[in-house]
Amino acid sequence: MFREDVEEEYIITQIGTSEGTQIKYKKDGFWYKKDNRGNEGMVEYLVSKLLTFSDMAMDDYVLYEPGYINDIPGCRSKNFLREGEELVTVYRLYYNEFGKDLSQVLAGLEKMEDRIEYVLRFVNQSCNLDMRDYLKKVIMLDMIVLNEDRHLNNLAVIFKEEHFVCAPIFDNGVSLLTANQSVNWKFSIEENVKRVIARPFSGSHEKMYQYLGKGFQLDCQKAYKWLDTEPQSKEKEVLEYQLRRYEKKGVL
Repeated sequence: MFREDVEEEYIITQIGTSEGTQIKYKKDGFWYKKDNRGNEGMVEYLVSKLLTFSDMAMDDYVLYEPGYINDIPGCRSKNFLREGEELVTVYRLYYNEFGKDLSQVLAGLEKMEDRIEYVLRFVNQSCNLDMRDYLKKVIMLDMIVLNEDRHLNNLAVIFKEEHFVCAPIFDNGVSLLTANQSVNWKFSIEENVKRVIARPFSGSHEKMYQYLGKGFQLDCQKAYKWLDTEPQSKEKEVLEYQLRRYEKKGVL
């Protein structure tokens, strides 16, 4: 748990999403984000820590640390870009090439499968990069943690040494039913899970997962032992619920 005072001069960007606007700071090799609507910083920590119990490589995802920024809850992560590297989101990649909003283009395609293949084909042709395995990891993770904010600026590539590679998985804060406008805690976790709307290719995480397939393995027993050491919270409860749910389904 960190505490950091970050002056306004370190504000880098202010990004709007369907769930609101979140201010980001960059200072001394770290990116900082204040909580905006819920416990996003804690969720970033829980989701990224969960992946340490998977078979993903450490550079496949960004690790987040919860803490306080100017006495406001939030999180931070180390800058994963090396000198000379540039992060390019799939949204910006498409806009730079065609001058169009990719989300609107996808909305014009009737089938989920066509939307997925359209993006994979575009990235392959534009960057000479196969993103399918990356997308499998992202969508499987989003399904487990109920991420509702996987928009096209949260899928990205890195330009390095005259070629492209897939970016690590980042920005998972609108997950585990936190910062979710549709949640009503008069109802059970089970009922609230049914209210979750996925992105960016379908409103159903499970439909996207079924099409793309398994992205990674997870050691659930180690994950449960870790969660036993974490302070009680609604987000932790939701994560435990989701792990047991997908363990029963044979996904994990």
